[in-house]
Amino acid sequence: MGNRAFKSHHGHYLSAEGDAVKTHHNHHDHHTHFFVENHGDKVALRTHCGKYVSIGDHKQVYLSSHLHGDHSLFHLEHHGNKVSIKGHHHHYITADHHGHVSTKEHHDHDTTFEQIVI
Repeated sequence: MGNRAFKSHHGHYLSAEGDAVKTHHNHHDHHTHFFVENHGDKVALRTHCGKYVSIGDHKQVYLSSHLHGDHSLFHLEHHGNKVSIKGHHHHYITADHHGHVSTKEHHDHDTTFEQIVI
């Protein structure tokens, strides 16, 4: 699918820094660029440094140095011109109004992102 940036409802961009998924406010750079890889009916989000966005058993969002099975595979749910990133255990990646990245069981405006083609 190619390179994408994901901008939250609150204007924060998902960002990969070190081993963490964070947000940048109001701008995007190489830290906010994710390569979307197709894996059948799911996708993986690979960072600029080759790590994969993943959701752990305790529902935490982290970066893995390798494709970590279902932990690193997502459904991109389309909602008009926006997407939600739904992981295993049916949890959504969310960025709240403070820019904190976590997961939620239910879809709402904090789990909806504008997908920007880079």
